[in-house]
Amino acid sequence: MAAEPDSLPQQRWALLVPSGARGARIAANLAPLCELRSAQQGAVVDIHAVPPGLDSTRAHDFRDRVLHPRARPTREHPRYVLLAGSPEDLSLELQESLTGDGACFVGRLAFAEDEDYAAYSSKVVESEQSVAPTRKARVLFLSVDDGTTAVRVGQEYIVSVVGRRCGDARGRGYFPASALVQEKLRMGSANRLLELAGESEPTLLFSLSHGIGGSAQGWASPAEQRHVQGNLSLGAGQTLTASDIRQRPFLPGGIWFYFACFGAGTPVRSVYLPWMEQLVREGVVPPRELAALIRSRPVDGQPFMAALPQAALANPKGPLAVVAHMDLAWTHAFHDASTGRSHSHRLEAVLSSLVDGHRAGPALETLSRFARQADERLRKQYQAEAEAVSRGHPTSTDAMERALLWLERHDVTNYVLLGDPAARLVVPSPC
Repeated sequence: MAAEPDSLPQQRWALLVPSGARGARIAANLAPLCELRSAQQGAVVDIHAVPPGLDSTRAHDFRDRVLHPRARPTREHPRYVLLAGSPEDLSLELQESLTGDGACFVGRLAFAEDEDYAAYSSKVVESEQSVAPTRKARVLFLSVDDGTTAVRVGQEYIVSVVGRRCGDARGRGYFPASALVQEKLRMGSANRLLELAGESEPTLLFSLSHGIGGSAQGWASPAEQRHVQGNLSLGAGQTLTASDIRQRPFLPGGIWFYFACFGAGTPVRSVYLPWMEQLVREGVVPPRELAALIRSRPVDGQPFMAALPQAALANPKGPLAVVAHMDLAWTHAFHDASTGRSHSHRLEAVLSSLVDGHRAGPALETLSRFARQADERLRKQYQAEAEAVSRGHPTSTDAMERALLWLERHDVTNYVLLGDPAARLVVPSPC
């Protein structure tokens, strides 16, 4: 792989659409974006129609035979990949195959309406062809003061810590934000959030809140679940919904790091399930959290992307990209509750990368590489266990420690990018 991740001529860009007439319409609506990326990389972008429902095996086969064929020089293999379609059309297994080893920078658009693809395409093209490119962006750290323990912990160990670190870095010239704002949002009201997000200056927003999940009463229909699950909880029974941000200015030209359960979407099967069951048996996790995980599965058995960030992306006056979480979101990625050890540097690395003008795909990759560190720790644990068994020695693996490590690993990898992975918050100043 080339050494410069932000260089489209070196890394290349490709579009994947569903097979059939719908995919052809999506590609047509994204044509202006494809033309822009072709001009920027000096070669026509690859557009591939992908059959629906690829499992892991067929997804890897698609990557190896179609997207990155051996007969083609590796310098021409696209590393930036935009998936344009729902998980039913372009499977989550395909997305995982492309991102798992860091081979690709992947983003996804999953609009229900064809014209939303055209609106998004126009927004990105307009932002990048501006005669006065943005050199600095404002940064917001917002958390909902809803009185819950989970949000209080997130505020104390994530928002406050990262906000302080970024502020200190800015004071030393290493975090070039035009302004840095940190606030707690009043319970039950979106007014301040909409006020701050409605300003015209390109903004990087990090928000921390609960995301709406399955209730004990269940869902009236699959459509209701798809419309509501993943919405931003404001506390006191109030939520920020897709309709709240679909038409009004909301982070125009910005990027949103949306920390909330189901903020990106909901898979059919949760990778957390076996480890949650084990932690419940050990008394580490209360049974209600396992029950919440189970009742939040798609009622129609089909994975889906959350409506809120898709509405933001479809908004012509909305953000260029959203980083959000598939499935339940935990604090494990950024804070180890069992030891008190902070991993806030992981989040700081992503935000710093975006503020420095790196493209969204490589910025998120700075977080994903920490999952590979967890993979290495797990590999060593399993290898040591196998060697102990082969020698007839007792194993020293702590089952609870391993389960928590798996939770941390999955918490990191479940952050996904919504939008074009080549989008950027600001244009770096020329050297």
